[in-house]
Amino acid sequence: MATPAPHDHVLDRVQTIVTTIAGPHRTPANVGPGTALGHSGFWLDSIALLEVIIACEAEFGITFDSGADLTAKSLRTIESLAQLILTKGR
Repeated sequence: MATPAPHDHVLDRVQTIVTTIAGPHRTPANVGPGTALGHSGFWLDSIALLEVIIACEAEFGITFDSGADLTAKSLRTIESLAQLILTKGR
């Protein structure tokens, strides 16, 4: 069996972190890479989003720069957050 690509592995881990923090009452029925972290998706508020950020830093051994990394674009979806993590991990 082939080893999953690094992107897929990070994407799966980010999705698990987000769904765990969001909990079953805020997790949409059909979650995927394009699922929004905010409106019309998980509806994460600022506290829950901060929990996701801290959990991702711990999980991936990275540190986000609050000014440069944590933008509306990078925190839009599971995919955009996974892409940011892959960039930080290089």
